[in-house]
Amino acid sequence: MRLLTRLILSHTAPVLVMLIALGVVLGSFARITSSQTLLSDETEELRREAALHHAAWAVGLAMRRGQEACVRGVPWENVAPTLRERIAVLKAEIGDTALLPPGPMLPSIDGHLQLVQRALDDDTCDRLTDPDVQRERVRLDEQLTDAWVLRIGELQARAQVKEEDARMASDAALSNGLAIAVAACVVATVLAHRIARTVTEPLAAIATQAQRLGKGNFDASPEVRGPAEVRDLALEIETMRRRLAEIENLKQSFLASVSHELRTPLTKIREAIALLGDGVGGGALSERQARILHIARVACEREIRMVTTLLDLSRFSAGSPIRLQDGSSIDELIRSAVREEEAEALERGVTIQIEAPGAVPPCSLDVALVERAVANLVRNATSVSKPGQQVLVRRQLVQAGPGGRPGGRVLISVTDQGPGVPPEIRQSLFEEFKTQPVANSPKRVGIGLGLALSRRIARAHGGDLELDEHAQSGAAGGDGERATGATFRLWLPLSTERPSEHVAAALHPSAALS
Repeated sequence: MRLLTRLILSHTAPVLVMLIALGVVLGSFARITSSQTLLSDETEELRREAALHHAAWAVGLAMRRGQEACVRGVPWENVAPTLRERIAVLKAEIGDTALLPPGPMLPSIDGHLQLVQRALDDDTCDRLTDPDVQRERVRLDEQLTDAWVLRIGELQARAQVKEEDARMASDAALSNGLAIAVAACVVATVLAHRIARTVTEPLAAIATQAQRLGKGNFDASPEVRGPAEVRDLALEIETMRRRLAEIENLKQSFLASVSHELRTPLTKIREAIALLGDGVGGGALSERQARILHIARVACEREIRMVTTLLDLSRFSAGSPIRLQDGSSIDELIRSAVREEEAEALERGVTIQIEAPGAVPPCSLDVALVERAVANLVRNATSVSKPGQQVLVRRQLVQAGPGGRPGGRVLISVTDQGPGVPPEIRQSLFEEFKTQPVANSPKRVGIGLGLALSRRIARAHGGDLELDEHAQSGAAGGDGERATGATFRLWLPLSTERPSEHVAAALHPSAALS
């Protein structure tokens, strides 16, 4: 499913829920409107019945007053017009209310009409003053009053019913509307969360893969799921990973091939220089010749170290295991590494001091590789030092490794009194082929392999190598300026066991850094 379709669905579902809520509210509003309409009709019907009741009551009142007038001796001719007028008004009201349903007032109204009509037909006051007629009139008045009171009660009861119905409809609209609104919010939140996860999780996986590629780890990643656009991006990243892995393999193969091809002639050149130095074939050398030969020997040794480093890196990249030797002496290894670099340090006017308090039990190490790692650290320290400065190599036993990981370890610290490591290069300090000049130091720009190889060697043994960013030597440099210095710490485990994850970290150092 494409991202656009997911977004349309995520927006459509809450809209549908809100439309349902609107339908419920409109339905309740229609019920309220219907109740109000019925109540209005009832009120109009009552108004017409009230006019009819008033006309009938006026007829009864006219009969009572006519009776009183007849008793006082008022002539019938003066009484009859009022009765005829009231009868006409009542008949007119009866005509206006002809469409009304039959009610309890109609028998009383008919009785009033008949009494008045009989009195008008007799054309005398005798009918009005008749006691039986008077009693009938009183009965009809009471009946009319009772019917009106009953009608008012019925209307009140209906009004209460309609009012309750409207109130219930209003409450239902409010509660249902709120419930559906809450449901819409929940649905929208759930859908947004799920759709966001379908996008953010694969994007996070792609970002992680891109970071691993940037750090040189070209291992395959799990398949990325999600929208089609995200899968297309993941496919492009995977294609780039495969191509970069091929290029990396070609690079390693090229380096291994070139290094191997260079090592043999360089070894022969070193042997030839040694023979010349011993005077074989040419006799004793003059001082100038010896100095030139020394320059050639130093340059040759430097090239041999570079070739050896390239071969070691190719060996690690190919997944070759380290060759552990039981019973190895870490102190002897450190002294051998220092001796290897001591001559060059003396030429620079830098002294190397070793501190190794206490005794260390024999370890299981690849002696050649660990010695090369320590030598790289010492060489790096002497190259940034000025004449008169000192490099301190300290060995000690610790009970925890980097990051506080438990377990007995040997910690080898190499501290110089140089200018320290600039903050801008600390992140790439252990990356291969990453190098730049260090200000205020005599170090030449190399090819950026020494520290990278040393860390790989340490991690292949289950240890680690890192820069102690908080350590400062606090000693004065050769020109009297205060030097900050740098300290590199190399951890090696005392145990002979080497977990598989350490090997993986050595083969792919970028994975361990991530």
